[in-house]
Amino acid sequence: MRSRLLRTKLKISVISTVRIFRSWKYVTLSVLATLAISGLVLWSLNLELLKYIIFEAPISFLGKLDFFTYGYRSVFTTYDSAQSVGLILLSVLFGINTALFVYVIRRQGFKSVPKKSGIGAFGIAIISGGCVACGTSLVAPLLATLGATSSAFLRDLSTILNWLGSVLLLYSIYKLSHIAATIQAKERLSSVD
Repeated sequence: MRSRLLRTKLKISVISTVRIFRSWKYVTLSVLATLAISGLVLWSLNLELLKYIIFEAPISFLGKLDFFTYGYRSVFTTYDSAQSVGLILLSVLFGINTALFVYVIRRQGFKSVPKKSGIGAFGIAIISGGCVACGTSLVAPLLATLGATSSAFLRDLSTILNWLGSVLLLYSIYKLSHIAATIQAKERLSSVD
């Protein structure tokens, strides 16, 4: 009985999310949020370099664009597969969560948004993002001050945190999609009247 109820809840969650993403505005928002969070995670400790390249470096616009997009391409070459998949999954789920969050806020305001929706996952993404083993993550300096210096341990910790953030985002998406389903049902009922 419980598994049937869970399947029904998951089905409602997926259907309400798909309905929201029928609008190009929410798809665009989701893609932009995905790129923003992955860019923030990838560039979080290299903001000075990014600022230099964008504003001061004597490089053509296409060269600057290539440099910036290299950060996204490097996810597939620099990181191990579990870390790459974790970062990509976290970023995509963050984009979906953002679109659902905006949908709920636009329809019902902040009062109906579950507290902590995606905030914990966002924090974990920022802390664990980047290459922990090579020091481009916030986890590396934090743990180095505590005496943890094994690069294998740090890399594995970053991967675990990325996956933990993804689980938190999935839960947030689940909760937000149920609120969205309620909103959609009320809107359909009011349009029938």
